[in-house]
Amino acid sequence: MRVTVAPGCARAQTPPASVRDVPDATRPDVQQAGERADLTGLGRPELAELPAHLSADERVLDVGTPMHEGVFGLLVLTDRRLVFLKVGRHAAEISVALPEVVGVDWKRSFRGRSRLAVQTTTGELVFTELSNEHGAALEGGLRSMARQHPVAPAPAPRPAAPAPAPQTGGPRLDLHGRRAVVTGSSQGTGLAIATGLAAAGAAVVLVARDPARLGAAADQVRTAVGGADVTTVATDLAADDGTAALLVAVPDTDVLVDVPGVPGAQPALKIADEEWRRCFDTTVLPAVRLLRAYLPGMRERGWGRALQVVGEPPAPSVHHGVATAALLAASRGFATEVAGTGVTVNAVLTGPARGDAPLLRRPVEPEEVAALVVYLASPLASATTGGALRVDGGYTHSTLP
Repeated sequence: MRVTVAPGCARAQTPPASVRDVPDATRPDVQQAGERADLTGLGRPELAELPAHLSADERVLDVGTPMHEGVFGLLVLTDRRLVFLKVGRHAAEISVALPEVVGVDWKRSFRGRSRLAVQTTTGELVFTELSNEHGAALEGGLRSMARQHPVAPAPAPRPAAPAPAPQTGGPRLDLHGRRAVVTGSSQGTGLAIATGLAAAGAAVVLVARDPARLGAAADQVRTAVGGADVTTVATDLAADDGTAALLVAVPDTDVLVDVPGVPGAQPALKIADEEWRRCFDTTVLPAVRLLRAYLPGMRERGWGRALQVVGEPPAPSVHHGVATAALLAASRGFATEVAGTGVTVNAVLTGPARGDAPLLRRPVEPEEVAALVVYLASPLASATTGGALRVDGGYTHSTLP
């Protein structure tokens, strides 16, 4: 791996232009890759400068504009190497020859931005905020080119410890025969949670306001999980009759996962009374109504899971913070109400949907939130109740839970 940095060397400012406005001197392979990537402002100057970084007989296969270590840049796959040109004041280039690539891991995200991890002979490069389309294209191109540039076989690893014997009894992460209601599940974290629960065997009910988006989300779950049992209920849970409409369609459930929306960040002194009311009407009251409606049936059957998934706005927002405190208090209070009945109630705290988590140095993906939720919804989490569990990548600076 080669990293070249030119400190103090400012890059010339290039006026905005479409990729097709790049001067005629631009090489055809660079021009075509840029057009496929449909670059906007980000990456255009770097694309115009790209030929200066390439040898005359080096061919460009694909480009993208991901983030690496907190900095956006132009990621270029050629027939010889992978090159990352950072966007910013100081010129910087990371270059990896294809024979140094030993593995590729691409992870699609429901929010449309994917993660590409490239394992090399000297370490790992992680690129985030790639579009799903270009993440898939770069992963496919890397795998194809790496096969044409094989590395020398690594020494045989030491024998691994024998795997434990298969579990023959006790609780399992298995939700077959259970129904799970997931609110806010037409996209993002809610959709990822519904998909994870379906993969664990649950019959899932997707709940959101927009029928068209719900239908598309249900199709995504069925595509991801063959044979998934998926139904949808279109209702606005913030409305006074929203919960009643859901109960008509789904009178009882074994698993309840409430994923309320996150309000935009606002200065504390600028938040009007109406915005305070709207924040509580869309987060706290629907959660309380749902818990009040579904917990009695869970208690009568002697088993149930109720979860509130609470996100964070991109910047601190006092009304959301107060609503979050109220949700945590409600979760704990209802957990106490059903104590000793086989029903658990917990809250899951996530970080902001965008930006790198401090201790991960990448965003927390919806599927990672879903993994914790599926565990908490399973029989394996029978002793976890009344808690607030974090899956925020270290977003909260605290040594205590």
